[in-house]
Amino acid sequence: MNSLTKAALICGSGSMIILVSILINLPFAVQILLLLTGLAVSVYGVFLLVKMVVRPTEKSSETPTEQAPAPAPKKKKRPTSTL
Repeated sequence: MNSLTKAALICGSGSMIILVSILINLPFAVQILLLLTGLAVSVYGVFLLVKMVVRPTEKSSETPTEQAPAPAPKKKKRPTSTL
């Protein structure tokens, strides 16, 4: 999985934790704990995204997925024999 995708998923999961803590009727202390946890996860995801923007040269050694396809081998014509 790409590092950009991982950072975006971390950011989104923090937002989902916050949303769940608001929508579900839980005790006040649990809601605050979930809100703070969601905020921390979201901030960590944003930190990863900003880190990628600031230092784009640190990329993993992944092979590019869009490579030119190899040309198909040409078929040789067989001589037709007449009987």
